[in-house]
Amino acid sequence: MSVPRYKWQPTTRDIARDLGIPESTVVRFDHNTSPYPPEWAAAPAAAAARRLNEYPGANYLPLREAAARYVGVEPTNVAPGAGVDEIILLAARAFLGPSRRSVTSAPTYPLYRIAAAQVGADHLEIPAAGPSFAQPVDALVDAAADADVVWLCVPNNPTGERIDIAAVEEIVNATAGVTVLDAAYAEIAGDRWADLVAGHDDVLVCHTLSKGFGLAGARVGFGVGSEALVDALDAVRPPGSIAEVSSVLAIDALDHPERMTANVHRLVTERTRLAGSLADLGFAVLPSAANFLLCHIGPTAGSIADALFARGLVVRRFPSGGPLAEHLRFTVRSPREDDRLLAALREVL
Repeated sequence: MSVPRYKWQPTTRDIARDLGIPESTVVRFDHNTSPYPPEWAAAPAAAAARRLNEYPGANYLPLREAAARYVGVEPTNVAPGAGVDEIILLAARAFLGPSRRSVTSAPTYPLYRIAAAQVGADHLEIPAAGPSFAQPVDALVDAAADADVVWLCVPNNPTGERIDIAAVEEIVNATAGVTVLDAAYAEIAGDRWADLVAGHDDVLVCHTLSKGFGLAGARVGFGVGSEALVDALDAVRPPGSIAEVSSVLAIDALDHPERMTANVHRLVTERTRLAGSLADLGFAVLPSAANFLLCHIGPTAGSIADALFARGLVVRRFPSGGPLAEHLRFTVRSPREDDRLLAALREVL
């Protein structure tokens, strides 16, 4: 039986090997991760390492409590998972299945479609029109009326659009089943969704520590929703999917949000500079509330991506024939790394 699967990007090690260059010279402008390692993480990781002979606590109560303090909810409103990706897959298992239906817009994060297909659910993608690819709110509201799950990415990946709260509320109110709001980039957008969860028993907000917190390698996320939604996720959550070290790092990060705030400030400042520089090169840069920029390049997008790749600069490209075929997405990296990208683009152009 063929199972739909997420297509992984090549690893940095593989790219360096194929290009014959040092791994340290490869820069990932395609992963939307923070360019700044969490220097504070060594001490708590070392302490947790002394407990690696034991399984982590199965209920992850300390992690639930830390996430609850951070978001402003109760621990019973938090379901932990290995990144937002696991929360999405758990939501599909809990709320979808054969004869059920999910809805989202397109372009958006492809894991929603894959998660629905893996549990045998029908899936509808409502296309957003270029050149802005703004979320088709009215069409989503109409389709939500008989949807078991509406997947809503805010800010949206790969466009960077952050729809306003009124549009979110309209979609939530129209949804027959559960609205799964993917808030992976919430910290960068300055979003807090506790009030939305408090006002709606059928909203699950997915958070991650991979983006603004800079802990992508730890793979920790959590869903926030009513006790009934959290219980439904816990019923299908595998035991021990979050490593002890990862859990400890996540708790430390959540209890010291000032580190994240400083990291996000650097990224947002650099995003403004990078957007201006890309526009100066003649690219149409879409507004973004996330840590990446989607740009319309034109028919040469693929060849430009190839030329950058040959220099060890990996950018996000999109399938030919699709709505984003003439676009590239650039993660906001450090000023030094972004300057290397811009210099390479000037050479290529």
